[in-house]
Amino acid sequence: MVHVSIMGTGSYVPERILTNHHLREMVDTSDKWIVERTGIRERRIAGEEETNVTMAVIALERAIENSGIRREEIEFLVVGTNTTEPVWPSASGYIANLLGLRKDLPFLDVQAGCTGFNYALSVAEMSIKSGQYRTVAVIGTDKLSAITDYQDRNTCVLFGDGAGALILRQSTSEGIIRSHLGGNAKARNLLILSKKDGAGNGYIWMEGRKVYTFAKRVMVESCFRVLDPSGAAGKNELRALFEQVTKIVPHQANARIIMAAAEELESRLELPEGEAKNKMIMTIEQYGNNSCASIPLALDISLRTGKLRKGDLVILVGFGAGLTYAANLVRL
Repeated sequence: MVHVSIMGTGSYVPERILTNHHLREMVDTSDKWIVERTGIRERRIAGEEETNVTMAVIALERAIENSGIRREEIEFLVVGTNTTEPVWPSASGYIANLLGLRKDLPFLDVQAGCTGFNYALSVAEMSIKSGQYRTVAVIGTDKLSAITDYQDRNTCVLFGDGAGALILRQSTSEGIIRSHLGGNAKARNLLILSKKDGAGNGYIWMEGRKVYTFAKRVMVESCFRVLDPSGAAGKNELRALFEQVTKIVPHQANARIIMAAAEELESRLELPEGEAKNKMIMTIEQYGNNSCASIPLALDISLRTGKLRKGDLVILVGFGAGLTYAANLVRL
């Protein structure tokens, strides 16, 4: 059987820090209001010359260095992103060119809202397991500050910028075990890029309560499906599978959503209070919601700080505009 191992990770966040106190000067809000509703205290904001592409280049350079491979060994590049400007040609091609990757390298952007990284990781996983490629780079990168309305206090408090990257390689040892992808296209209008205003700007708009309800449900569903793809496991068996999971790295959308999903996991699996909550990796307090970057960024930080170690069994789970949702089961 062909397995897919994570050889190295890397990430990048801009230097500029936008705190809740800064936001209080821009819109009618407060540190207390933001923290209580989102768990966020600060987020990183890209400079004018920084883009989803430039951030991705740095993150991938770091992943290549950490993996110990030569960049010429990368055979395929898959990038999850939503904020390329102009929207085409692809961000992935621009990244490949700037990094001097192989001249004949195939590259692909995946646009699936904040779930773009999970989708991109699944595409890369399948391309290696099929035998088509041996070494694949995966990136999640977004500059959400470019599409954030800083007059809308319900959304501007959430978003930040950043990038994260992984190097995957064909292996004989267990790595990316399986992925689950899902979507609800009928609900796509709950989270959209609004129509352009008079100045030509389009901004993120969402129906927060409905997205919250959706997110809590599908995060739990994806965790179950990636552990039990057939859906045939009983509660006791599913609980035993879940207990083997070391940590969960969720999309860092909102701390309340993450905790609500954890509570739902505990309720449905009849787990002791706090067992699922303690598995959740949280970086949202310092970095906010940086869309496709949030999961690979949290993964890289957790590996560098020792929160995650080689051999850990981890679920990467997310949701996003589309509406989309997904999870990847990974042995580090």
